[in-house]
Amino acid sequence: MKIPRSTLTLRLLAITSIATLSGVAHAQPRYDFILVNSFNANPLAGEAFIWGVSDNGVACGMATMDNRIGYPGFVWTEATGKAEVPVSSPKAVSINGLVVGNQSVYNLNTSQWTTPPNLPGTYYGPSFAAVNDADVAVGSISTCTCSDSGGIQKVPYIWDAVNGARTLDVPNAKYLYRVNNAGIVLGWMNDLVSQGPFFADMATGAYTAFADVIPPDLGVGYPSAADINDNGEIVGSIPGSYPIYRYGFVYSPSTGVHVLPFPGAGYQQYVSPTSINNAGTVVGVISTTLASQRVFVYTEADGLRDLLTPGLVAGMPDGYRFYMATRINNHGWIVGYGHTAAGKVTGFVLKARVASCPADFDGDATVDFFDYDAFVRCFEGGACPPGKTADFDSDGTVDFFDYDAFVVAFETPC
Repeated sequence: MKIPRSTLTLRLLAITSIATLSGVAHAQPRYDFILVNSFNANPLAGEAFIWGVSDNGVACGMATMDNRIGYPGFVWTEATGKAEVPVSSPKAVSINGLVVGNQSVYNLNTSQWTTPPNLPGTYYGPSFAAVNDADVAVGSISTCTCSDSGGIQKVPYIWDAVNGARTLDVPNAKYLYRVNNAGIVLGWMNDLVSQGPFFADMATGAYTAFADVIPPDLGVGYPSAADINDNGEIVGSIPGSYPIYRYGFVYSPSTGVHVLPFPGAGYQQYVSPTSINNAGTVVGVISTTLASQRVFVYTEADGLRDLLTPGLVAGMPDGYRFYMATRINNHGWIVGYGHTAAGKVTGFVLKARVASCPADFDGDATVDFFDYDAFVRCFEGGACPPGKTADFDSDGTVDFFDYDAFVVAFETPC
């Protein structure tokens, strides 16, 4: 419906009604910060790390505890907080509540603890790194009783409750560290120094060495592959030549390699992704010019942003610094670890906000006069931003009550 009022008149009304605002634009937080501390009674003592998070908001990791040696494993939910689980170094948890770690798996729903069996000619039990939502767990198992500091005496290990334990027949493969819901695994060949990442179909055994899909003119040295989503998109990185320290990229089977942008002034040309979700949101680490490690989030719409960007994360304690983002789930929740102003290492969960600010009419996460211009165009019958309508008060009619409602929303920080 077109309102019989000129754009000029509406803009004059805007100047009158909005000129009294003390702040013209306000960025809207995208995440809410949740600190996950150690089990120690002293809040300044101990350490906590989060390694994984499921799509239903269950995180897993390890933390110190008074009068206990090592780092007991735990799971965390927003509703219940931390709870210890009988798994050493839990690395991942499925949407069905299967927690996987060193030599064992644990079902949160049935409280069943399982030690998957060795394969013929293997020792010590499996070390799991990932599990998908079909409860297929992947990792590696040792083929010797030696120290194996080079990581060469290993074979891939796959286990689920229905099919049991098996390996993957990829030449010289040593370790599997990611598995998506389509049954595609990421792994590495060779050794800990010259890791050669590959991806493979568990059902068919067909595999591709990651070096074969990297453009020959991109970077130098060995590429790495960090994570794979359910669309088959893989994030990784490769060393560059000074002044470029590391290229980060997304590989898609259909479109090839997309190099991520560098963070710009104040940062080194260094981008190392660690995880990607099904929406294509990437997290990882970057480095300032002073070699201080930071955590980034990347989307095609917003580019690459330091998570310490003012206004991006709500509720952070003063002086907190993100150090590592380990996973991002398909609802955009980011988990990892960082340190407080006092230097204590803690886990964190960044809970993505679902709803945007109503006055963010153009959807760029900032409320400013571009939002007003977008609303006026929509209000007068022009193009509206995707998902937006001039019926701002949702009463089924486009009229000046909608204009008034927009101005009120514009004046009210979210």
